[in-house]
Amino acid sequence: METKPTSFARGVPPEERNGFFGIEEELIASAADPQPVIAIVTYQLDEVVTKTIAGQTYPVMKAFSIEPLHNEDAVKAASALRDAAMKARTGVEALDLPEIDD
Repeated sequence: METKPTSFARGVPPEERNGFFGIEEELIASAADPQPVIAIVTYQLDEVVTKTIAGQTYPVMKAFSIEPLHNEDAVKAASALRDAAMKARTGVEALDLPEIDD
């Protein structure tokens, strides 16, 4: 049985666990100069899919909660944690985000 890459379930958490609810006007107002939104996202395993005939299996993760960060210190701290985790996982020093770096 071949293990395929992790898949992600579509959809978002309900309002009580989704910090993007209620900030629609703020996001729309930023359309002229949109900036990346740093958020803390918690995922949980939703299911393990097994395709017997294809000989494949893979986990499906579902977003459990999303909390966008609005405080500059929190954004810096979360970004530093993200970058350190990526470096530990890949050995790469920085994210390649040309759409943000331009």
